[in-house]
Amino acid sequence: MTETLDLETIREFSNAVFQAAGLTVQDAETVTDVLIHADLRGHGSHGLTRIPIYAERIKAGVVKARPDIKFDRPSPGVLVVDGDNGPGPVVSLRALEAALDVARENGVCVATVGHSNHNGAGSFYVEKAVAAGCIAIAMTNAPPSMTVFGGRQAVLGTNPITFGTPITGDTPVLLDMATSVVARGKIVEAAKRGEAIPEGWALDADGKPTTSGVAAEQGVVLPLSGPKGSALAIMVEVLCGVLSGGRFAGSLGNLYSDFVTPQDVGHFMLLIDVSRTHVSDTHGDRVRELVTALKDCALADGFDAILMPGELEKGREDRTRQAGIALPSNVIADLDAIATGLGCAPLSGLIKEVVQ
Repeated sequence: MTETLDLETIREFSNAVFQAAGLTVQDAETVTDVLIHADLRGHGSHGLTRIPIYAERIKAGVVKARPDIKFDRPSPGVLVVDGDNGPGPVVSLRALEAALDVARENGVCVATVGHSNHNGAGSFYVEKAVAAGCIAIAMTNAPPSMTVFGGRQAVLGTNPITFGTPITGDTPVLLDMATSVVARGKIVEAAKRGEAIPEGWALDADGKPTTSGVAAEQGVVLPLSGPKGSALAIMVEVLCGVLSGGRFAGSLGNLYSDFVTPQDVGHFMLLIDVSRTHVSDTHGDRVRELVTALKDCALADGFDAILMPGELEKGREDRTRQAGIALPSNVIADLDAIATGLGCAPLSGLIKEVVQ
């Protein structure tokens, strides 16, 4: 059973919860925007279902509600950000804003972000960079939940990679993918509902293949395409964990079970201001030509169109903005519980007010 909620009701609820947990009005809005963005794009595992764990960690003090984020620039095109254990979306958005300033000045910025936390869907930040005229690559490491190729122990995170580019027209080229077969959050949600998962997603605690969401949550998710996904995850670990000066691999704090150890998540951003390059006036048109050529490809059996990375999500977002975000009953119950614990109005009460 699900309830479909309009965006303003959701935004009001989420902002109130995060302010009650200790965030400023502005930072509460940032975290809310990141979570809504994921639900709009159809990635519910990174959406509003994360409100309880984000708020619980802030309330418990394992994530700083008011971080003192610091910026250093050891060379013209390099930005080093110390997130001071602040909420991941807050740290990442401020890092992006600072990195955009560097890219506008130099044409390019490499930004490393250390001492942060789970920062939601990478597409939120890359979309903003693209809107500002930059080609962008963003990555983040994550607590160990995935095994390295050939192993059965959780030693890597799902370590997502996001890429986007400006383009003439409204067809996006925006990749946002985990280096695992599937985002860990989808397994967590399946476990909460007692649902099965597809074959090939995960191993159980004994290293055996499983289709049980519950067993998979106790085991490990598998890397995308075996050795290829494993290698990409290692690359992300180097850029996000090692280069940032933070933790990496098995040493990161667990989002759900460790309320003592800071996560110490690291992020990496590479921004290229296309207006400062030799193709400044033609880049968007040339990407459009590329997309047109790809979409003109002869179709394989069973397909009726060629879609670009991010095109499916853009369609979902357009529809969801109109229809509202559908939340399962178990998610609403979790949201009600965290709201009540923080002295806020439960979401179910706001739903009734809207209906009436």
